[in-house]
Amino acid sequence: MSDNFDKLMNSKISGSPEKKEMPPPKPRPKRGPVKRALIVLLTVLCVLALLVCGAAVLGYRVSVDRRILPNTYVAGVSVGGMTREEADRALRDAGFGSLEGESLSVTLPAGAAFSVDYMGSGAILSRDAAVGYAYAPGHGTNVFTNLRDAVKSRLAPTSIQPGEQPLDEAYVHACVNEGLAALEKNLTRTAYLADLPGEKLILFKGAGGIPLDQDGLYAAVTAALKAGEKTLRYDTLTREIAAPDFESLFWEIAVLPSDAYYTETFEVVPEVVGYGFDLDEAKRLWDAAGVGEQVIVPLITVQPEVTAAELEAVLYRDVLGSQLTYYYGSTSERINNIRLAASKLDGLILLPGETFSYNDTVGQRTQEAGFQYADAYSDGQVVSELGGGICQVSSTLYGATLYARLKIVSRQNHYFKVGYLDYGLDATVSWRQPDFKFRNDRDYPIKLAAYLNEDDLSLAVEIWGTDVDGVTVRLYHTEDDVFDEELPWVLVGKSVHTYGDLYDAEGNYMNTVYENFGVYYFHDEDIEWPEGYERGGTDMYLG
Repeated sequence: MSDNFDKLMNSKISGSPEKKEMPPPKPRPKRGPVKRALIVLLTVLCVLALLVCGAAVLGYRVSVDRRILPNTYVAGVSVGGMTREEADRALRDAGFGSLEGESLSVTLPAGAAFSVDYMGSGAILSRDAAVGYAYAPGHGTNVFTNLRDAVKSRLAPTSIQPGEQPLDEAYVHACVNEGLAALEKNLTRTAYLADLPGEKLILFKGAGGIPLDQDGLYAAVTAALKAGEKTLRYDTLTREIAAPDFESLFWEIAVLPSDAYYTETFEVVPEVVGYGFDLDEAKRLWDAAGVGEQVIVPLITVQPEVTAAELEAVLYRDVLGSQLTYYYGSTSERINNIRLAASKLDGLILLPGETFSYNDTVGQRTQEAGFQYADAYSDGQVVSELGGGICQVSSTLYGATLYARLKIVSRQNHYFKVGYLDYGLDATVSWRQPDFKFRNDRDYPIKLAAYLNEDDLSLAVEIWGTDVDGVTVRLYHTEDDVFDEELPWVLVGKSVHTYGDLYDAEGNYMNTVYENFGVYYFHDEDIEWPEGYERGGTDMYLG
């Protein structure tokens, strides 16, 4: 630069023009490869920036568009270009969601069951969810993703099928586990139940647990959900259920028959019915039964020869003997004593070999016991005695024992003949002697029945038992005159012999038995004593 400046100054000073010489052109510097690369890069970046901006703008326009992307189908229904509301109406009009509110009912062995809700499992979509799936493409938070979805929708259709959605595995597993818990609960029952009254043996095939294929159950449930099935029965096992040891089971429940019998006190021990079952039949029924089902095996019953009903029917079925007397003209006090004494006899049971005591049964006649004063005989006089009239009960009972042919242990006749019974059928009593006793010498127990009939003023005593031979007795007596020892021509009473003719069940005479002997004196006013003769008093028993 300094050289050029000097030449210019010299030229001006000398005043002589010089031919201007042009300097040679400087060589243009060459561009390097880095600069070219930068230029290209900047160009590409600019283009990309323009593209990105354009894409962002387009993506934004897609994002804010409230319509579903074109070429979109839900279960074959075209919803492209529709708003959410329009798509919902279109699906509703097409009948979409027929399984909404429906469940898959799954039946397991042993009566266990559970259900899986189609909506809860995700096997189907609600219209709202289906519209949501259809609306989602192009409406996310990323504008570029939304633009991509829009481009794809124009290249190929988007099809949303409900069965293609993933199941909610946690929900399905929870339902399956609920069914398995129910199955386990149902299988905790005993292995068998012997229903003897129903004459059947109930076996539970799978009691205690069955080897159910749980993985297979889950797979079957998911397959049924995807197929839209309403019901499913599943009983696939990993192995067969072992059959019980029927022979051991037989002897475990088998019952040998036994007859009913009497105890020593003639209480009836009921019979026992025998039970068993056919082993081959039980095995056949087991094999034919399904998993968890009841196997009903008929029981074979063996009836005993003697039943409790038969033994009970034998006891007290027959009236062995009875006697009826009347208490006409008795005072209310005497009737009270008769009723009270009869009540103490009524229902009394005597076992074979037991001895009855009238005094022990009726007890001492006291006012505390409820007895009242009534007319009785004492020293040949009619006097008022506590318990007067109870001899009518003892005498009526004695007559019944004669007809029942029971063993008389102790009995004494009255001093005078009683007005309510014939000779030889009475039995006088007093506290503590004399007493009336008899023994049950039959093979079965006897029961006394004593009751008053206020309509006809009668007292009945019956002896119930078991008549094994049908023998009956006809009582009768003979009479002889009794004269006074001091005045042998004076008739003072009668001596009486009582007999019984026995007849078999067909009415044939068998033999005659002697029953008793007694002397009955007349009342003093009924004896024809010589004029002026005085007789001393005579002790007499309560009558």
